Order: sequence, then C-alpha cells, then structure tokens
Amino acid sequence: MPLSHTRPPRPSRSLCVALALMPVLGVGGLAACDAARASASQERPVKPVKVGLGSADGQPTVQAGDRLRVSANGGVLTEVTVTDPLGRQLVGGFSQGGTVWTSRAKAAPDTKYSVLARTRDTQGTMSEAKESLTTGKVVKRNRLMLSPRPHGAVVGAADPISLTFAFPVQDRAAVERRLEVTTDDRTTGAWTWETAHHGKDRITWRPEQEWKAGTKVVLRAELNGVDSGGGRFFTKDYGLRFVVGRSAAVPAELDSDAYITPGLGLTPALWQGQGPGG
Repeated sequence: MPLSHTRPPRPSRSLCVALALMPVLGVGGLAACDAARASASQERPVKPVKVGLGSADGQPTVQAGDRLRVSANGGVLTEVTVTDPLGRQLVGGFSQGGTVWTSRAKAAPDTKYSVLARTRDTQGTMSEAKESLTTGKVVKRNRLMLSPRPHGAVVGAADPISLTFAFPVQDRAAVERRLEVTTDDRTTGAWTWETAHHGKDRITWRPEQEWKAGTKVVLRAELNGVDSGGGRFFTKDYGLRFVVGRSAAVPAELDSDAYITPGLGLTPALWQGQGPGG
C-alpha cells in the first residue's frame, strides 16, 4: 500500500512568537517562520503607486496662474517632469517625504501639460506614470507694444528697447525674468522701469554705451502664461530683431493687422484689441 504524503502545517503567528523566545535550539523553527512570512508577502502583491494631479491648493482642476501639484499614494516620487507643447519645463520641488511635487512657476492659461512621474513603491519597485492636463482659459489679459518698431532694416544708434504695457504690471519681477536681449557684439545694458507719458507702465533696456553701428540685436520676451498681477495674463510671446544704423530710425508705418520686423518678416500686430474681460 503506497505511503500517504501530507503537507506539514504552516507555523501559526503565536508559535512563531514562542519560537523567537527560545534559545539557539529553536533556529530551525524561526527559519520556518521567516519562510512563512515571505510566502505570505508573495501571496499579497504590493499595489502600484497611484499618481494624482491637481493644483497646489488641493483643487482637482488647474487654472491659469495655479501651481501644479503631483502626488504619490502608496510610494514616493523619484522624478517629475512637466513640459508644455513647446518643450518648456515647469520647475518644481519635492515635499512631504517625496510624496508631493509642486511647481515653482505658475501654469500658463489654456495649455496642455505632459507629466512624467517616476515612482518607487514600499518594496523598492520602480515604475513610471504618464499623464496630461489642460489648464483653464484666461479671462483677463495684458498686452504690450514694442519700441523701436523699424520699418526698414535699421534703427537709430540712440534708440533704446522699450515695452509699454496696456495694463499695470504688479509683478514686475515675473515679467523681467522672461525678457532677454542678445547682440552679436555682446553689448551690455540693463532694464529700468518707468511710467510712460500716458500713464502706462513701461520697461526699457538701454546699453551701457551707445549702440555701435551695425550691431545686430534680438529681443525675446517669452511672456505667454505670465501673470502680470491681479490675474491678468499675457497670452503670447513677443520678439524683435533689428540692426543698428548710423542715423535715426525710419518712422514705423503700422496698420491694424501687421507690421514688418527685419529678419522676421510679416508679424501680427502686437497691440491688439481688448479681449474678453480685458
């Protein structure tokens, strides 16, 4: 008659505790308890880390001017990358033991952001999640007019670069951080804020010394999504290229739709009609 085989019973929790209190003779019993725990952990797989998106103030939707919040439930965040359609990243930092990432920059209006979040669960397993969200549309807008506005290929040697704003700029630092002037001869200069003769805010860049004739100048004002204060946003970027001449600039001749920017061709007018809530 064949021998019958029976599976040895798994040590109970109370037995494991009792064995742990025994002297060295109980080592074999403790090994059996460790094996039982390992088997039990394998039978109960760890749930994947859940990644959540929202605004820094806890709202599930992200409006223009909000700071984006990425959270991890069931683990920690090891890396977060948030990019807009142009590939520009929102810079941010971690908090709450790595379970929360919050952007330092404010989200732009009506923009679809792609989010890549790499995570680590409680067992050390690494994974990643890809999400996206679109911010709300802006209600109040700000705009600006650039100067000089060259009609030909050159501007005057004494002309500064000025940006005059349609509405007051309360957060001047946020605007100034997005402005950049570059030249082919490394001309140095600085921005200063002032009030235009019609009472509007204006920021002007002047070279430390007068422009040299023939200098090629590029202004980049990447203001799209910047809150100028009071929830009034810029909704586009601005740019200007020109060459410094030896004489005064030719007066610009603008129509209501477009003007010519040297090197850029026909450019939509930067001073447009007031939009909704503007």
